[in-house]
Order: sequence, then C-alpha cells, then structure tokens
Amino acid sequence: MKKFTFLLAAVTVLAFIYATPAQAASPTVTVNGQGIITLEPDVANVSLGVETQNQDPLIAQNENSTLISAVMEALKAMGIDESDIQTSHFHMFPMQDWRDGWGQHIGYQVSHGIQVTVRDIETVGSVLTTATEAGANMSSNVSFGLLDDTAAYNQALELAIANARSKAQTMASALGSSLGTVVSVMETSSPFFMPSTRFAADMGMGMVVAEAAGASIPVQTGELSVTAMVSITFNLNP
Repeated sequence: MKKFTFLLAAVTVLAFIYATPAQAASPTVTVNGQGIITLEPDVANVSLGVETQNQDPLIAQNENSTLISAVMEALKAMGIDESDIQTSHFHMFPMQDWRDGWGQHIGYQVSHGIQVTVRDIETVGSVLTTATEAGANMSSNVSFGLLDDTAAYNQALELAIANARSKAQTMASALGSSLGTVVSVMETSSPFFMPSTRFAADMGMGMVVAEAAGASIPVQTGELSVTAMVSITFNLNP
C-alpha cells in the first residue's frame, strides 16, 4: 500500500512538471497584412457584335451571318489571331410592338456577339474602329488585364508579409514586449487584380465611326492593382 502511494505521488509530480511549460506559454499577437503592386496591363478583352432585324427570321439570320463574318475577317486582317476571336453569344427572338396593352409581332431580331483578345493593347482603338467599319453595331465593352500575374502577385505577397510584421512590431512595442518567432502564416487572398480605370461603351458603334471620322477610337488603358493578403501570428517576448 505504501509503494502504491509513493508511485502515485511520483506520477503527480511528473504531470505537474510537464504541465508547467504549457501553462507558461508565451503570449502571441495575430495581425493581417496587405500588399499591392500597381502595373500597366498587357492584354485587353473587347466585346462587340452585330444585331440585325427583319420580318423574316431567315433573312435576319443571313444578314447577321454576313456582317459578323466580315467583322471577323477584318479583325484577322489587322493581325488578330483566329484563336483570339470567340463567339460569346448568339440570340434570335421575336420582336413585339406593344400598344394599348397588346403585343403585335413585327419581326425577328438576331444578335451575335464576339469576344476579342487583343494582345497589343496599343491597337484597341483601331480594333474598335475596324470592327465598326466592317459592320459591328452592338454596344462594346473593353476590359484590361494581365497575361500572367504570378510575378506581380509574389511581389505583393512579400509586401503583405512586411506589412504584417511592421504592424506586429508596433503592437509588441506598445505592449512593452519584443517580437518573437512566427507561430503561423496564412494566405488569406487568392491572386486577383483590380483595374483602376476601365473603358466601357454602350452606344451604337456606327455613331462612333461617324464621330471618329475614320480615326481609331482613343482608349485609356490605365493601371491594374494586384493585391495579396496574409494573416500571421507571432510570439511575444517578455
């Protein structure tokens, strides 16, 4: 019985010894950091198309096919690769003229839109003008991006980590401590970029040509911001 009591006491002491470090764990501080890299875009995506109307759906479709084919050929003639021209939508629907609460069928409308990747963004204005002269008459939208944002995002990550460390050092100093080792790091963002400027037009393309008088449409590319965010936990030294 005495041996059992002694053994139990020894186990209790060991448990206390091993529990003490965990209870005396150093405090930590968790901070969020953000890094932003601003750079010029190197690719543009242009949305445009052709819209036709006719009482006969077949005629409306044939006219549309003729015009959109001419637009595509004109774009390829100016150096746009065929793989960079993609159909974004094709719609055909009946048109109604609503008067006195009654809809009267007046024909059909066909809409064929394409998405054009422009790898030489200096030619975006010329692309818009060329497409319009070839027959594009739908509203257009131009957005800018990056072919590869990996390097920029990695730079933004480095800035985000430096930003988080700076915040943690400030907090540690205010608490009368010093910054210790890193406990954990978490990337809280995925690579993405935000345009600081964007060109968008919602207008009849034919009107643009008349105003431009044959000159390419001026387009401002602006800049892109690549953002990265992290969350880091640091130990605090006494």
